[in-house]
Amino acid sequence: MKLLQRYLLQQFIPICFFALLFFILLLELGDLFANLWRYLANEAPIRSVITVMILYIPKCISYSMPMAVLFASAYTMGSMYARNELTSVFAAGYPLYKLIIPLLVLGLLLSFGMFFFEDRVVIHSLAQKNALNRVLLNQQESLNNGNVVVISESRKVVYTADFYQAGDKKLYSLIVVIRTEDGDLEAVIQAPSGKWSGSEWVLETPITYIIKDDVLVEEDIVPYELTESPEIFQRNVTSVDELSAEEAKVYIENARRAGLPYAEMLSNYYRRFSFPFTIFIVLFFSISLGGRFKKNILLMSLLLSLSIAVLYYVMQMITMILAKWEYISPLAGAWVPVIFFSEPVLRFLG
Repeated sequence: MKLLQRYLLQQFIPICFFALLFFILLLELGDLFANLWRYLANEAPIRSVITVMILYIPKCISYSMPMAVLFASAYTMGSMYARNELTSVFAAGYPLYKLIIPLLVLGLLLSFGMFFFEDRVVIHSLAQKNALNRVLLNQQESLNNGNVVVISESRKVVYTADFYQAGDKKLYSLIVVIRTEDGDLEAVIQAPSGKWSGSEWVLETPITYIIKDDVLVEEDIVPYELTESPEIFQRNVTSVDELSAEEAKVYIENARRAGLPYAEMLSNYYRRFSFPFTIFIVLFFSISLGGRFKKNILLMSLLLSLSIAVLYYVMQMITMILAKWEYISPLAGAWVPVIFFSEPVLRFLG
């Protein structure tokens, strides 16, 4: 690594570290003040509130890292422009792209590192934080579900029920449709209720209608094994943000099979892969815009960072809402903001 490249990193890393602490503090205070009146109303212990704030730190790091990198690189480049250091570097014939290679490599490493940090650390701490928050705020979540429709993994069995009672693991007004391999109707089972025995569903006074040789036959037994897991029938209260990538993939598939709306969950799943690349992208913003500030560099760099962050998160919010309403695909909802803000990168590389 060249001397100038080491100098650039020595300028960048301390600023990035302190900027990260600053943005983490802002997010922590925002979350605290948003829930402060609820903590006071429920007489939450101070120690528990502090624990909630500690558990929220990894998520704050995930949110703050792109802004910290943007601010640090913009401030570093702006300071070097203002002190005429870059003028001297360019006058000596040293190109900009060679100077910023260490920053780009660092940004790429941070992008990949943030994905694994999110998957291994953030989701677990966020799940613990939300669980503790619900206890402190006395927020109870019911797993009971109404108007249930579930398709089995083999896609040959379709369950419909008016109500699922999670406490007793019981389905009410149950209708089960059995289909052949070709998707044709094979049998229909009706029962006032069905209860999970631990390995299969036991139906109360069932009536089975089976098609045999194009003739509808009525029986009072169930000649089929109904083994679909009861967790699939319960109301969706789990957030994809609290599950690892593998767990989230299985969870979304279960929601799809259960006939639940899953576009928003799938968008959040794809966003987990797209969001870390924000760090790499914002470096190009700072490189292209950081040198425009000759005065008030600290203030202007901070305003630039916050402005771009607000624009990015607002665009991401809009695309995620559009994906939730299925106006655009979940993949587009997650990646459109990243692609849009990549335009300076493509222009720089072009």
